[in-house]
Amino acid sequence: MTPTTRAGEAAADGKPTRRAKATRIVAGVAAGGASLVLALLLTSSSPELFGRVRAEDPASEAFIFVWALIALPVAGLLHTPQALVRRVRISAGWTLIAGYWLYIALMAALAWQVQGFFPAHDAPGKNGGLFGAAILLVIGTPLFAVGSGAVFRGDREAPARLREHVTAVTILCCTLTGLVVGLTFGYNFALPRNGFPAMFLPGGALWGLLAGAALGMRAGALLTISANSRRRMTDDAKSFARTSTALLAYCLCVSQLGWLLPPWAMVAVGVPAPFVLFVVAARDEERLGRWVQLRQIELPRGALR
Repeated sequence: MTPTTRAGEAAADGKPTRRAKATRIVAGVAAGGASLVLALLLTSSSPELFGRVRAEDPASEAFIFVWALIALPVAGLLHTPQALVRRVRISAGWTLIAGYWLYIALMAALAWQVQGFFPAHDAPGKNGGLFGAAILLVIGTPLFAVGSGAVFRGDREAPARLREHVTAVTILCCTLTGLVVGLTFGYNFALPRNGFPAMFLPGGALWGLLAGAALGMRAGALLTISANSRRRMTDDAKSFARTSTALLAYCLCVSQLGWLLPPWAMVAVGVPAPFVLFVVAARDEERLGRWVQLRQIELPRGALR
């Protein structure tokens, strides 16, 4: 006889069944839709709540945070019945949800301190929407972790798997936050004024992402209990930090061509410049190979499953 599993349980090899995956997807989508309706009702019934932020025109970004803060507990409630069927640690899952809720609340408070660094929607010559996109990047990982039900771990080695989950979320949050910081720095870089294309995209995105990955890997090394994983993550953190530093210095040098070249020429030079550095480093491994290395950002296997 072959073993069977009930809806919401995992198969014998530890992987979730098709029905369990479908149930989690339905719960996540339902949580997103329900929290969107609740956020709309809240903002429409309490306009005085958003009077101050509307005056500064970040109302749409404020709505993203309101939706996210509602979506986390709603998703937790919808995933809890399935977690009860799987007989996993409900308290651990809700502890993670509370931590992610506080993280998003902290990001909401921080966002309004740095919004001036982002281009306004109606500013002449500027493209709006970068602030909203940055918010979604920074809070997207915990939203996915809760919306997918990954906070309720069903493995037998629950403490170790929970640690791996937190490690993966930490690495991704640091990496994406670094990307946003790099883009913001590059966009506001104005020395010289025509040199910002070399610092913004893809330059700022790349060195910022790698710097965030270095921070995330270092934090992951402190969280993991495996000596081999700690050693590997520490090596990755050092490599990402060196590559990010080299890439930032390279983009700063390339941007100085803005003293001589017009903006359209700087775009033509600045866009391929970071990739040229990786090509040169691959050919000159003795001198640049240590400083510029192409590595993948590795997460614990199954940590967000």
